[in-house]
Amino acid sequence: MEKPRLILHIGSQKTGTTSIQGFLKNKAEALAVEGVNYVSAGRTNIAHNSVLQAINQNGGKKVAKAMVAEIKAAPDVTHVISSEMFFRRGLAPWFDTHFPRRIKRQTKVIAYIRRQDKYAEAMYKQRVKNGRYQGDPEDFAREQIDLYYGRVLRQFSQVFGQENIIVRPFERRNFPNGDVQQDFAHILGLSRELAEGYDLPSSNATLSREVSEQLGDMRRAGTDINTRDIIRKIIAIKPQGAIRSGDCLSLALRREIMAHHAKYNESIRATYCPDMEQLFDEKDLEDDAAYELPTSLETAIRTEQAKHAIDLAIDQLSA
Repeated sequence: MEKPRLILHIGSQKTGTTSIQGFLKNKAEALAVEGVNYVSAGRTNIAHNSVLQAINQNGGKKVAKAMVAEIKAAPDVTHVISSEMFFRRGLAPWFDTHFPRRIKRQTKVIAYIRRQDKYAEAMYKQRVKNGRYQGDPEDFAREQIDLYYGRVLRQFSQVFGQENIIVRPFERRNFPNGDVQQDFAHILGLSRELAEGYDLPSSNATLSREVSEQLGDMRRAGTDINTRDIIRKIIAIKPQGAIRSGDCLSLALRREIMAHHAKYNESIRATYCPDMEQLFDEKDLEDDAAYELPTSLETAIRTEQAKHAIDLAIDQLSA
């Protein structure tokens, strides 16, 4: 595609954004050599998440002015702005109001989207491990069932043009070497060597339901131990049973969620991904033996594994 002036990466959540943003920040010098600038205005650490806070505190105009100034100061490079917090209704109109038409016409918007049942499960674990939810995962998924990505995409299409919206289903089959970071680098037009030569250990590996729930209990109990450090250590040492996906929602509920979104997902495919036969791969849902929930005995074993994993992580952090 023609090299854009601005790449606006809007997430969404649970689609490898931490890996992408870490790459953009930590490879800034190498990116500059290849004509890419990761915008510093409005960015705290690796992402532009603070922009949303500025908007909510009536500072949106000021931060937008700083971002636009940085982009205008280097007209011959591609600038990147990235935040999973942008994937919500109301943010596209903010860009429309505060960014000049010339920049908007030269912008590509990148959105990675996750299959709705998998997204609901990932968000359940996120809320649980942060101590913000204590209920049943299937109840949580039903509360989150209306995940119509098209509403947000439509708003960005109205601002930047449908032809400038790049939608990527978050599935390894769609990415070079199964790596979302390399896929993003490819969209940016970066050299293959730069994309493949960077490896950031993920801080967002999928913890088991039991580990997530026990970490949530610790957060609510007000422990002095930083649970984020525990998570990083668990991901590094990978104790038995601590890393597990697909362990919260039944096959029946997954089928229900995807049937609920079938019409809307097809609309997204036809609009933004017409070369794809299907937006998401759902072959796993055709297997009647898939996603069997654990028995009481298996749950007890997994609970002990989770306790052991957390204790082991704490011991190593204390050593």
